[in-house]
Amino acid sequence: MYNVIPEILYKLLSLIFPVILLFGGSSAAALDYSAKLVDDPADYTGLCEAYEGYFPIGAAVYSWELDDLRLADFILKNFDTIVPEWELKQHYLCDNQGDPDKWGQINEEHLATMDRLADFARANHLKLRGHTLIWPVSNVWMLWTDASETTLVSKEVLFERMEDYISFIMLRYRDVIDVWDVVNEPFHYARSAQLKEETSIFKIAGEEFVTKAFEIAAKYAKPGDMLMVNETFVEGNAAKTANMFNCVERWLKQGVRIDGIGTQGHMGTVSTLPFDANFKVVDNLAKRCRKLGIKLEYTEIDIKVFEIDRQRTAPYEAPPGWLATWQIFKYQKFFEALRRNKDVVIGATFWGLDDAHSAVVYGSDGLKNDWPMLFDRNGMPKQNFFAVCDF
Repeated sequence: MYNVIPEILYKLLSLIFPVILLFGGSSAAALDYSAKLVDDPADYTGLCEAYEGYFPIGAAVYSWELDDLRLADFILKNFDTIVPEWELKQHYLCDNQGDPDKWGQINEEHLATMDRLADFARANHLKLRGHTLIWPVSNVWMLWTDASETTLVSKEVLFERMEDYISFIMLRYRDVIDVWDVVNEPFHYARSAQLKEETSIFKIAGEEFVTKAFEIAAKYAKPGDMLMVNETFVEGNAAKTANMFNCVERWLKQGVRIDGIGTQGHMGTVSTLPFDANFKVVDNLAKRCRKLGIKLEYTEIDIKVFEIDRQRTAPYEAPPGWLATWQIFKYQKFFEALRRNKDVVIGATFWGLDDAHSAVVYGSDGLKNDWPMLFDRNGMPKQNFFAVCDF
């Protein structure tokens, strides 16, 4: 889900952009990194090397992307952490295409794709992020009495199945994963309900499904593992932020082990006003995490150039210069905010690799022509990259 901005607003903003940039404390000239662009992939310092001493830099990867040796080399140059974009989600691992004889079992072919990512990480001394163990919106097998998916299980059966599944995953990948998204996207957008009460897993167990998942994960975690609750669109939703921190604070007081909060970081160039709102969010989240004694991680970073419905408008062949400059500014200031909070930030992970390999261009919403990453469609660093590394 992304905010959709009327196209007429872009035309208006393009006229006043120099003034907007001035209020942001910068200028187009200060954000011009074109002189640093390179033609040879050996001619720049990798992103993770630039951030050594700050926090790990990660990227979401599909196992099939490793078939491209150029991409594999690109990953090793720029990232010290990878996260399975899809292969560790339960509804993928346990998808047996409606075969009732295999209902509730791990799909061995799907598991092999996850194993491939883990083996790549092991062979190249990378870390994996464990995304994700429990995703409340997933209509997975463990919620139902049988393959007909007509009757929900009891809370006791659910918790038994949760432990069987979580222990299997955590023990299988314990050598290569040390940050786990134990529960993904549980919080509501409205203040009327702190958690997504419409989900089947909440109907079975209420908020106890969250605390039970963390209890089980803590049981199988190795020393040094980080157990995270991961959420999306915290940047633009005050109600969800309040729901998240109110719940986490309550659970911590109850003795539940939660080591940190992951916020995904899907952003756009113009959707969040005032101009510096995204950067203030980083500071505010870090401050609140410090108060609770937990860590903060950005887990799915991308900054889209456009936020209009491409299915209703003509596709753009290239981003207008003023929007490209705005994106450079947002990336620069966002990473400045992450760096000044490095005492509490434990990682920054992009939800993709480059402009040809990201959730934005893979998505089904018609937004095929966008440029959300630090690297172009050939895996070469853009001006965004040099702005992020200019410190």
